[in-house]
Amino acid sequence: MLSAEWKTVLMMNQFKITLSPVELILERSRAFGRANFGFIFDSFHSGSNFRRQFTSRSAYITFGRENLEGNFRILNCRVLADDLLEDEARVIFLLDMVANDVRQTFAELAWLRREEGAWRYHRGLKITGEDLPEKPEELGFADFEKLDQRLVF
Repeated sequence: MLSAEWKTVLMMNQFKITLSPVELILERSRAFGRANFGFIFDSFHSGSNFRRQFTSRSAYITFGRENLEGNFRILNCRVLADDLLEDEARVIFLLDMVANDVRQTFAELAWLRREEGAWRYHRGLKITGEDLPEKPEELGFADFEKLDQRLVF
Protein backbone atom coordinates (compact mmCIF):
# COMPACT_ATOMS: atom_id res chain seq x y z
CA MET A 1 0.00 0.00 0.00
CA LEU A 2 1.35 3.41 -0.97
CA SER A 3 1.64 6.12 1.63
CA ALA A 4 -0.44 9.27 1.14
CA GLU A 5 2.79 11.14 0.36
CA TRP A 6 3.62 8.76 -2.51
CA LYS A 7 0.05 8.87 -3.81
CA THR A 8 0.39 12.65 -3.89
CA VAL A 9 3.70 12.45 -5.73
CA LEU A 10 2.28 10.00 -8.25
CA MET A 11 -0.85 12.09 -8.78
CA MET A 12 1.24 15.18 -9.28
CA ASN A 13 3.17 13.32 -11.96
CA GLN A 14 -0.07 12.48 -13.77
CA PHE A 15 0.01 8.75 -13.00
CA LYS A 16 -3.39 7.12 -12.70
CA ILE A 17 -3.39 6.69 -8.94
CA THR A 18 -6.92 7.49 -7.85
CA LEU A 19 -7.87 8.58 -4.36
CA SER A 20 -11.38 7.93 -3.09
CA PRO A 21 -13.49 11.03 -2.37
CA VAL A 22 -12.78 10.74 1.38
CA GLU A 23 -9.07 10.20 0.76
CA LEU A 24 -8.98 13.24 -1.52
CA ILE A 25 -10.54 15.50 1.16
CA LEU A 26 -8.07 14.25 3.77
CA GLU A 27 -5.11 14.54 1.41
CA ARG A 28 -6.11 18.11 0.52
CA SER A 29 -5.99 19.03 4.22
CA ARG A 30 -2.54 17.42 4.56
CA ALA A 31 -1.39 19.23 1.39
CA PHE A 32 -2.24 22.59 2.98
CA GLY A 33 -0.09 21.56 5.95
CA ARG A 34 2.84 20.87 3.62
CA ALA A 35 2.16 24.03 1.58
CA ASN A 36 1.70 21.77 -1.45
CA PHE A 37 -0.32 24.30 -3.43
CA GLY A 38 0.31 22.47 -6.69
CA PHE A 39 -1.58 19.46 -5.36
CA ILE A 40 -4.39 21.71 -4.12
CA PHE A 41 -4.73 23.29 -7.57
CA ASP A 42 -4.62 19.90 -9.30
CA SER A 43 -7.29 18.49 -6.97
CA PHE A 44 -9.91 20.99 -8.21
CA HIS A 45 -12.25 19.99 -11.02
CA SER A 46 -11.66 22.00 -14.19
CA GLY A 47 -15.30 23.20 -14.06
CA SER A 48 -15.08 24.49 -10.48
CA ASN A 49 -15.47 28.14 -9.53
CA PHE A 50 -11.96 27.97 -8.08
CA ARG A 51 -10.51 27.10 -11.49
CA ARG A 52 -12.42 30.02 -13.02
CA GLN A 53 -10.76 32.31 -10.47
CA PHE A 54 -7.30 30.72 -10.77
CA THR A 55 -6.74 29.69 -14.37
CA SER A 56 -2.99 29.27 -13.94
CA ARG A 57 -1.43 26.62 -11.70
CA SER A 58 1.73 28.68 -11.24
CA ALA A 59 -0.29 31.79 -10.32
CA TYR A 60 -2.12 29.83 -7.61
CA ILE A 61 1.11 28.39 -6.25
CA THR A 62 2.49 31.93 -6.01
CA PHE A 63 -0.75 33.13 -4.38
CA GLY A 64 -0.62 30.27 -1.86
CA ARG A 65 3.00 30.94 -0.94
CA GLU A 66 2.40 34.67 -0.55
CA ASN A 67 -0.97 34.57 1.23
CA LEU A 68 -1.48 31.20 2.89
CA GLU A 69 1.87 29.68 3.79
CA GLY A 70 2.64 30.54 7.40
CA ASN A 71 -0.75 32.23 7.88
CA PHE A 72 -2.97 29.19 7.48
CA ARG A 73 -2.74 25.94 9.43
CA ILE A 74 -5.14 23.01 9.54
CA LEU A 75 -5.25 21.45 12.99
CA ASN A 76 -7.71 18.67 12.26
CA CYS A 77 -9.86 17.41 9.42
CA ARG A 78 -12.47 14.80 10.24
CA VAL A 79 -14.87 13.23 7.76
CA LEU A 80 -18.39 12.95 9.14
CA ALA A 81 -20.27 11.38 6.22
CA ASP A 82 -19.90 10.49 2.58
CA ASP A 83 -22.18 9.49 -0.24
CA LEU A 84 -20.93 8.02 -3.48
CA LEU A 85 -22.74 8.00 -6.80
CA GLU A 86 -21.31 6.94 -10.14
CA ASP A 87 -19.70 10.24 -11.18
CA GLU A 88 -20.41 12.50 -8.19
CA ALA A 89 -19.70 12.14 -4.51
CA ARG A 90 -20.53 14.18 -1.43
CA VAL A 91 -18.35 14.38 1.66
CA ILE A 92 -19.16 16.20 4.88
CA PHE A 93 -16.14 17.10 6.95
CA LEU A 94 -15.32 19.15 10.03
CA LEU A 95 -12.24 21.35 9.83
CA ASP A 96 -10.42 22.96 12.72
CA MET A 97 -7.88 25.53 11.56
CA VAL A 98 -5.93 28.68 12.39
CA ALA A 99 -5.90 31.56 9.92
CA ASN A 100 -3.98 34.73 10.74
CA ASP A 101 -3.71 33.57 14.37
CA VAL A 102 -7.49 33.11 14.72
CA ARG A 103 -8.80 29.63 15.42
CA GLN A 104 -11.80 28.67 13.32
CA THR A 105 -13.99 25.60 13.02
CA PHE A 106 -16.41 24.90 10.22
CA ALA A 107 -18.25 22.04 8.61
CA GLU A 108 -18.32 21.68 4.86
CA LEU A 109 -20.29 19.66 2.37
CA ALA A 110 -17.99 19.08 -0.60
CA TRP A 111 -19.20 17.82 -3.96
CA LEU A 112 -16.63 15.93 -5.97
CA ARG A 113 -16.86 14.90 -9.59
CA ARG A 114 -14.90 12.46 -11.65
CA GLU A 115 -12.62 13.94 -14.26
CA GLU A 116 -10.34 11.83 -16.42
CA GLY A 117 -10.94 8.87 -14.11
CA ALA A 118 -10.07 10.67 -10.86
CA TRP A 119 -12.12 12.44 -8.22
CA ARG A 120 -11.79 16.24 -8.12
CA TYR A 121 -13.26 18.86 -5.79
CA HIS A 122 -16.07 20.67 -7.63
CA ARG A 123 -17.92 22.85 -5.12
CA GLY A 124 -18.71 23.25 -1.44
CA LEU A 125 -21.07 24.68 1.14
CA LYS A 126 -19.91 25.67 4.63
CA ILE A 127 -21.44 26.04 8.04
CA THR A 128 -19.19 28.36 10.01
CA GLY A 129 -18.41 28.26 13.72
CA GLU A 130 -21.17 30.57 14.91
CA ASP A 131 -23.78 28.56 12.98
CA LEU A 132 -22.52 25.10 13.92
CA PRO A 133 -24.84 23.01 16.09
CA GLU A 134 -23.81 22.07 19.62
CA LYS A 135 -22.69 18.65 18.34
CA PRO A 136 -21.30 19.32 14.84
CA GLU A 137 -20.18 15.71 14.49
CA GLU A 138 -23.86 14.80 14.11
CA LEU A 139 -24.34 16.94 10.97
CA GLY A 140 -25.84 15.13 7.99
CA PHE A 141 -26.76 15.85 4.40
CA ALA A 142 -30.24 17.05 5.41
CA ASP A 143 -28.66 19.84 7.50
CA PHE A 144 -26.90 21.21 4.43
CA GLU A 145 -30.01 20.89 2.27
CA LYS A 146 -31.72 23.41 4.59
CA LEU A 147 -29.11 26.07 3.81
CA ASP A 148 -29.36 28.74 1.14
CA GLN A 149 -27.95 27.00 -1.94
CA ARG A 150 -26.84 30.39 -3.31
CA LEU A 151 -23.98 30.14 -0.79
CA VAL A 152 -22.43 27.21 -2.65
CA PHE A 153 -18.93 28.14 -3.76
